[in-house]
Amino acid sequence: MSNQIKISFKEYLSEIYDKPSKIHEAYRLFRNYSPRNRILAESQLLNLEPINTYKGWQDLGRQVKKGGRGISLFLPVASKKKKDDESKNKKEGEVDNTSKLFCSANFLMKRHWFALSQTEGEEFEPEELPNFDVKKALEDFGITQEKFRSINGNCQGYAIPSKNIIAINPLAFAPYKTTIHEIAHCLLHKESSQIIDGAELDSSIKEFEAETTAYLVCCSLGKFDHLEYSRGYISNWIKRNDIEEDNFKRAFDAANKILKAGFWAGFLEGSFPKEGE
Repeated sequence: MSNQIKISFKEYLSEIYDKPSKIHEAYRLFRNYSPRNRILAESQLLNLEPINTYKGWQDLGRQVKKGGRGISLFLPVASKKKKDDESKNKKEGEVDNTSKLFCSANFLMKRHWFALSQTEGEEFEPEELPNFDVKKALEDFGITQEKFRSINGNCQGYAIPSKNIIAINPLAFAPYKTTIHEIAHCLLHKESSQIIDGAELDSSIKEFEAETTAYLVCCSLGKFDHLEYSRGYISNWIKRNDIEEDNFKRAFDAANKILKAGFWAGFLEGSFPKEGE
């Protein structure tokens, strides 16, 4: 067998923080909605799924199906208004030149948003990890993958560790990596005595551990195509000096468990492959 993960904490920090990194544009493709609009959208959708404007879907290479009826959200509309500027305090006979026009935001209901299921385009086919069976790993860990339920298209996926549930955005830019990330959350962050770091883990630490797990698994399986974005994700969540070696070890152990559960030939042994090799 070949390919067990072998990399030290120091080497891993250098791998993440000293190599080029980026934040993927997939995290910024969709609008962010106010709490009021999120509640409004969820009340109108039959199923929770990503939403976008007609043009927004077109920009993503998808077309709203003929006859599709959009949902309504509050949209700010600018209107012009006169401002007094305390003209009453002007001396009698003085010309008041302080009256100005300015924009005031009014909110109107507009039916401009459509759900993913109301669009059509090239069928999404998730890329598979080489020599790795995701379904087998999920079964071994007792994790259920449910349909993605969120209007936030920027969210790549989510986990409900206490219930052993994960979901992956059908528009995720790297669904295989996101799947490993969410599995890691279920292994590492469920409310149980197995988490010995304390009752609560800081969210940045949680994200470091989950993404590190995904990073190590993908490297071990020879998937290097999204590593610069993974490095950007980690470095954006947490500073180098805030990471403890125990957090790395937890992710390291989780990565080996996931590899053992999903690798078709059994446990991987060998060395940690380097990007570009």
